[in-house]
Amino acid sequence: MHHPRIAALCSLALLALAPACEDESSGATRCDPAAADPCGTGRTCVAVRGDLAECRPTCDPDATPTTCSEGSACVPVGPVQAACVPTCDPAASDSCGADWLCVPAGDRGNICRPECDPAAPTCATGEVCQPLAAGGGVCTVQCSRDDPLACPGEQSCERRTDGLYACYDPVHLLGRVFDLATDLGIPAARVFAADETGGAASDGATTAPDGSYQLTVPVERELDGTPTPGGGTFTLRAGAQDYAPFPHGVRVALPIDAAALAVEADGAWTVQNPATDVGLIPLPAPTRPRGSISGNVVADDPGPGGTLIVANAGAPDPPIGWADRSGAYVVFNTDVGTYLVKGYKAFLQLETRSVMVDAGEHLVGIDLHELPDVPPATVSGSIQLVNPGACDGTSVVLVPEETFDPDLARGEVATGLRAPPPPAEPTVSGTWTIEGVPDGNYAVLAAFENDECVRDPDPGIAGTQIVHLAVPDTTGSRTIAIGESFKVTGALAIVFPGAAEPEAVSTPLTFRWEDDSSEDAYHIVVYDAFGEELWRRDDLPGESGGEPSVDYAGPALQPGMFYQFRVTSLRRTGTQPISMTEDLLGVFFLE
Repeated sequence: MHHPRIAALCSLALLALAPACEDESSGATRCDPAAADPCGTGRTCVAVRGDLAECRPTCDPDATPTTCSEGSACVPVGPVQAACVPTCDPAASDSCGADWLCVPAGDRGNICRPECDPAAPTCATGEVCQPLAAGGGVCTVQCSRDDPLACPGEQSCERRTDGLYACYDPVHLLGRVFDLATDLGIPAARVFAADETGGAASDGATTAPDGSYQLTVPVERELDGTPTPGGGTFTLRAGAQDYAPFPHGVRVALPIDAAALAVEADGAWTVQNPATDVGLIPLPAPTRPRGSISGNVVADDPGPGGTLIVANAGAPDPPIGWADRSGAYVVFNTDVGTYLVKGYKAFLQLETRSVMVDAGEHLVGIDLHELPDVPPATVSGSIQLVNPGACDGTSVVLVPEETFDPDLARGEVATGLRAPPPPAEPTVSGTWTIEGVPDGNYAVLAAFENDECVRDPDPGIAGTQIVHLAVPDTTGSRTIAIGESFKVTGALAIVFPGAAEPEAVSTPLTFRWEDDSSEDAYHIVVYDAFGEELWRRDDLPGESGGEPSVDYAGPALQPGMFYQFRVTSLRRTGTQPISMTEDLLGVFFLE
């Protein structure tokens, strides 16, 4: 690091002969920061105040304790280097020299840094002008989100609009996890935030006795620390013992635009609204206590966050969990049995663990380690738009076979196993490719999101059946091409309930949807949150224009339960399906 304010480091005569010299008054070795390697092995030249640079020992900032002597702190002085830098006293007068200030080096102590103007910074390459609460700023090494001590106090390391990283007041999501049937808070639930790719954006939080939680999420900032519009959108993942996980089944997570919703107060930005409260559906009472499996996903690149964890004992709807940003995971609600614990995330091959769970047993330390020598696969294919209407592009996802529900034709989408790669808009209208596919068995789903497209439901034509595949394939290949093109058509639009997101209803309930001009008939099916069929009508006549509708006439709807209705349009006197409502819409709950 070279700062123009550093002067008089050694006499000009000495510096002409050597890049470093001994300071007789302090015993430290002064140096010229502009010189190439002036300090030799194990030391580096560090500007320690406005008129002084010294050769300081390098150190490991993650070591406990550090190797630094008393009166110095191990702080980063570059992207990959740290040194034992002398600490300073912020209460002392002029402890750092002209135009330098004594400021916190994260949570590692106070050091001297040169002043700067955040609006017009002149910091050295690789440094950032860090704004100060009292105004102004100091030049400092960019912080790292992977360094828990990079920022002082409760501040967090955030990316700025200029691409640099600096410390700012954190953004917190505040909410609670509660029982949808009783509205009581659920203690010891596990919750974390996912970003728009599906990857983990936060570490996990365990809820308090009242179900409350707090998550710190990364939000891009303006130079003054204000959240940038569109700089952080998240969804929540939650699980708890004796409750169905969220999202799961017919339930989807709604996006939370933290940048738009954050309110500044008391040294933090907070987001708290109905979307940050997560209601969980109670599972049927067990015949014996349920257990759990927990551990860590251990991986470097890509990171472990967002890995889908499936504990498969061979039964439908296996228990699942997700790894948070640190890699920690919990799979709740295991019954007695032997489980294969497997993790799914794009470009990440993990070992599979086999474990046995007894009644009420909570297994810990079931870590899943990366297998760096096993290459991931590439899966490719094509789609064909048929009578697309408003559908001008869609997406294709891979669903681990053990999570696939053939009745709902849906399952859990592992992070990154999508074409186009998330978070891109659904634009596939021809060929598609999904790279980085880990070993496993998958169902391939097209048009599995809200894009006004659906898989063509006609079973009598080619390209409408759901494709299942194994990675690697039967020949051992990890380059897998699906020969038959998927047929995708325009969706049947829902009017009420659940046209855009889960919607509250009251009874009596009438389902409404937009007319399909080519139909002769409709049929409707209602499912509960566990994918169980609750009610159906197969004899609804077609209409010419307007909004077809039908009154619900099934079993009583239960408070705290989510439901979904799906409508299929048919022609040829009700024998040939031609379109249907979208997979993720039509979700509702009793008000």
